[in-house]
Amino acid sequence: MTGVRFRTRYAHLLPKDRTRLWASDSQRVIDTARYFASGLFNSIWDRDGIAELQIIPETFERGADTLTPGDTCLKYLEDTELGHDNGARMQSLFRESYAPSIANRLRSEDNEALGRLSNLDIFSMQEMCGFETTVRGFSPWCDVFTEDEWDCFEYARDLIHYYRAGPGNPYAGAMGWLWLNATANLLQNGPESGSMFLSFAHDGDIAPLLVALDILSDRVNDPHLPTSHIATDRVWRTATVLPMGGRITFERLSCGSSGVTLAEDVFIRVNINDGIVSLPDCSSGPGSSCPLAEFLKFVRRRKEEVGDFAEVCGLDGDVGWITFLRQD
Repeated sequence: MTGVRFRTRYAHLLPKDRTRLWASDSQRVIDTARYFASGLFNSIWDRDGIAELQIIPETFERGADTLTPGDTCLKYLEDTELGHDNGARMQSLFRESYAPSIANRLRSEDNEALGRLSNLDIFSMQEMCGFETTVRGFSPWCDVFTEDEWDCFEYARDLIHYYRAGPGNPYAGAMGWLWLNATANLLQNGPESGSMFLSFAHDGDIAPLLVALDILSDRVNDPHLPTSHIATDRVWRTATVLPMGGRITFERLSCGSSGVTLAEDVFIRVNINDGIVSLPDCSSGPGSSCPLAEFLKFVRRRKEEVGDFAEVCGLDGDVGWITFLRQD
């Protein structure tokens, strides 16, 4: 369905020649890419030779040439306090504030046979609502919990992504900048590089890109979202930025009227899950877009702010850069 919607919106940009798509080496990611391509092209796109799906290994040896920088950033993997595992730790702290009362309620409602329910048991029950609904179209688990309890679950999901690979993680910006920089190079070159680039990875790899873009950051709660209570004024909401099938689309807009596109007539717009989100201090173009020259300055400035990938991640030697994003 997403591929069909994408075709409806960007049909005029569909490549006339064989095109490449990229997916990280996880079966569910590969399946997502294949289903998307079936909607965008047709159900036998791979046999027809319309497109080629290139699989990018999720291995540490890839260095910076990866779709999954969380698997190649050494310090992020090894730092038990602020690295990858911090998201699960912070979520666990928040579960302690709300899950026990749910367990008590469920046992008191003539469910003594349930026995002892851990905080993780409660959270897993809540997760079943979303996963079953996605697969079956409905789930009886959705009716088990109250609206307030669902608010707590929403915040618990926000915390794990915020601290695992979002604005609350000190490594996220440098990891996300790799992809931002590669995308900026393509946008600068324009149609001569290709008309469409489609890549598929995990939600945990989308989150760092959002950090690199410096959007949806919780400056009101900076530097941390609390784990003792819900921050109702937060900007970071997983349901908005990382839903099932979440996506970020960079649009290159050519707005010249003379038939010749000048540099000053090119703008960049960020579309997150079918909603336009403006970049910080750069939305003077049409439809809240950012002039290309300013966008490129923004990308360079963000590297200075988030740090060099190899340095931040504690990697020695030449870790390279993203090289596979090309249509030749």
